[in-house]
Amino acid sequence: MKDSLKRIVGRLKKYGWAILIICLAMPILGWFMPIGNNNGQSEYSSEAIIKLGNYENSYLTNADQLVSLLSNETSFKKILPDVWEEGITEELTVSVTPSKLVVLNITGDDEQIVDRLSELENAIMKLDQSAYEEKSEIIESSIQALESANASSDAIVDQERFLYELKTERLGLEPAMLIKEAYLKGQIQEASAKDRVVLGALLGILASVLILITPEFIRAHSK
Repeated sequence: MKDSLKRIVGRLKKYGWAILIICLAMPILGWFMPIGNNNGQSEYSSEAIIKLGNYENSYLTNADQLVSLLSNETSFKKILPDVWEEGITEELTVSVTPSKLVVLNITGDDEQIVDRLSELENAIMKLDQSAYEEKSEIIESSIQALESANASSDAIVDQERFLYELKTERLGLEPAMLIKEAYLKGQIQEASAKDRVVLGALLGILASVLILITPEFIRAHSK
């Protein structure tokens, strides 16, 4: 035991300058580490989930296309001008689950992000309802026109086929469905600069202790 202590003290004298540098450098690195913000503020996350409708729209029923449009500042502003604001695409994350559900997630520094996401989901649902009703009206008008038309004997088969296809399509029409309304998903406490300095100091001390005692463990196990 005495020999081990002597060797540790000897190591401390020999590598004291290196240990001192480590103990000083780690807190400094912690201070400048670009993680989160520097004031320890909380970051909030809000999430909403939408099941897209079924009525053949170029983007409102195409999950991948909708994700692409909502992730781009220009296209977002074009399709949802009422809820667009500068930098929203940097805070908003849009993804698609394997079952083709669209997940909207927005982050911010206060709980008001729930209201912001709620406005966004409502705007999407309103746009979807309008497109769904327009598609339904087109199909309904086509069905009524075919049913009231006097087709010739040669065209009667085609008329019946078109009617069948339109009525089948009408049965399959579905608007989007809000699976989960905007809710506060979580709160992330970012480490402040002071916290990172303390952590850096502790890591520096730990590294210094390991430098001093690790050779003794290696020596003990090699015997």
